[in-house]
Amino acid sequence: MKRLVFLSLILSTLSGCALIDAYLMTKYDPNEYKIISEIRTDSNRYKTECANPLLSPVNAVGIANKTSLFQNYSENIPYNTDGFKAATSLNEIAQGLAEKYTKGETVSLAFCKIKYGSIENSATVIQHVIGNKPR
Repeated sequence: MKRLVFLSLILSTLSGCALIDAYLMTKYDPNEYKIISEIRTDSNRYKTECANPLLSPVNAVGIANKTSLFQNYSENIPYNTDGFKAATSLNEIAQGLAEKYTKGETVSLAFCKIKYGSIENSATVIQHVIGNKPR
């Protein structure tokens, strides 16, 4: 009998913790999803424009601004520490590309495509995670 009571107590405690975790979990945010979708779409398109010397610097600064917006937006969402870390990493990739152009350095076609590919891949993963949040 003692074991049954003990087991019941343990199970109710564990389910209570799960309920608290579910309550504290960051909920789906359509604005967050929209921003990351735009980043993914833009990086896919900008990757095809790497050979254009007039568009490349403008695109790099544009994607860097958008990833910065995403990072700032994610920063103060309650219980979104992991989301903010992902947004920060994504922003660092984009800022690295934009920095090359703003410093006037020559950016190779391969480097440009690889950077946009990294941004697109990261954005796809983040988009999947955000899309799976509870509504």
